Amino acid sequence: MADQESDMEYSSDNDYEFEDYYNSGLEDCDIEQIDPKRSDPEYFVYECLDVEEVEKLLNESVEKLSNVLQITPSLAKVLLHETKWRTDEVVEKYRNNASNLLVSARIKAAPAAMAMAIASTSSATTVSIPLILPTVAGQLVPGPSSNPAPATSTRSSSPPPTAYRTHLCPVCVTVQAVDKFHALSCQHSFCRDCWAMHFEIQISQGISTQIGCMEQRCDVRVPEDLVLNLLNRPMLRDKYQQFAFADYVKSHPELRFCPGPNCQIIIRSADISPKKTTCKVCTTSFCFRCGMDYHAPTDCQIIRKWLTKCADDSETANYISAHTKDCPKCHICIEKNGGCNHMQCFNCKHDFCWMCLGDWKAHGSEYYECSRYKENPNIAHESVHAQAREALKKYLHYYERWENHSKSLQLEQQTLDRMKARINEKVMKGLGTWIDWQYLFDAAALLAKCRYTLQYTYPFAYFMEAGSRKDLFEYQQAQLEAEIENLSWKVERAETTDRGDLENQMDVAEKRRTTLLKDFFPTEA
Repeated sequence: MADQESDMEYSSDNDYEFEDYYNSGLEDCDIEQIDPKRSDPEYFVYECLDVEEVEKLLNESVEKLSNVLQITPSLAKVLLHETKWRTDEVVEKYRNNASNLLVSARIKAAPAAMAMAIASTSSATTVSIPLILPTVAGQLVPGPSSNPAPATSTRSSSPPPTAYRTHLCPVCVTVQAVDKFHALSCQHSFCRDCWAMHFEIQISQGISTQIGCMEQRCDVRVPEDLVLNLLNRPMLRDKYQQFAFADYVKSHPELRFCPGPNCQIIIRSADISPKKTTCKVCTTSFCFRCGMDYHAPTDCQIIRKWLTKCADDSETANYISAHTKDCPKCHICIEKNGGCNHMQCFNCKHDFCWMCLGDWKAHGSEYYECSRYKENPNIAHESVHAQAREALKKYLHYYERWENHSKSLQLEQQTLDRMKARINEKVMKGLGTWIDWQYLFDAAALLAKCRYTLQYTYPFAYFMEAGSRKDLFEYQQAQLEAEIENLSWKVERAETTDRGDLENQMDVAEKRRTTLLKDFFPTEA
């Protein structure tokens, strides 16, 4: 028993020693945290909000500004909308010079315009309607204006009561009671019916927060309260509020509408960068900064220029580019039916590059020379026509490769669909489960991701200035393209490719892509 007790005691002490060993220093030890912004150039923090959440967010900003400056929520909303929802900027400008801020936000007319408006209003036609009084002893007693003789009473010189004063509307040119008129801060006054018609026309054209005064030379905006007060039809009121909400979201720097079809989700992020954003509802991906298709490593301004140029010159490119090419060895006509640019002639088995028709073996040793455009060093001394031909030649070089990778993405999607059908067949026959074949889908997804990035490297290269930085970019572009084509070749033959070899190729391709984005992707706001 003593030996057993001593063993138990020794065992217990030993457990404590192991526990102390493994737990020692954990509280004091600083574990190095990897910053995802540095390791992943596409790292982006955002949230997907619905309409109710965004309305609550905007209303909180309006309420905060209204309380700070002691102004109405309607005024606070207009000021925030004009300053892109920068609360601190509104507060500072309002306290420094409230009048200038109201004029710049088109809430108040400039002093000179205000004086002209008052002068024009005072000179407008005002008509007094006779006041019909009750009859006395069966006779009608006329109002004071019906007597043409000068009155001795002081009451005759006073203006008629407001309820019986009228005003001429300058739009419909009708005389109506003064209480049927509405004026803005600029003092331009129009009748209720003309205002309502003006609002209906503006809303039918999609205008809401920018509805202005009907006076031709006046730019004072109509307040939201007046619009909602004069609109009688509920459908128009709803339309106005929808358009106004869209204007508020578009003016907010941290909010973006999801461009997906019929999607009501709004993306919010404090980082205004050209990063990839994916809607959690419709899975649409887009660039957060510009709202177009994600385009890394090309920045927003360059991709706009490229797409505009493609729209202008694409017909020329389509005319010159062919959908089929001849084998450079046996000259038989070949049609590309897959995404990989590594082609093998079905007739002579010659391996060549679809883009430059060069021997594929040369691509392995000299990397992708066909992705680099070779500038003519003497082009500056050539004629205008020669320079124009050279410019077109350069554009076609990049456009053909841009378009080729776009088509390759579509063809590789077809390859993935065929792969799914074959794997489904194997699973039904008991040759493994879906989990066993998941790595093939991962490889296909990574291939699409890498090729998508590669496609957008060509607009970037087209607009780059010649120099050492462009040389570095073209080298990394060529390395990435070589690894993508190797991965594409293996994915298309995935069922006969060693799994380890395929996963190793996936790792290499993703590292090439990440390296290029780290060096050239513009992420500054």
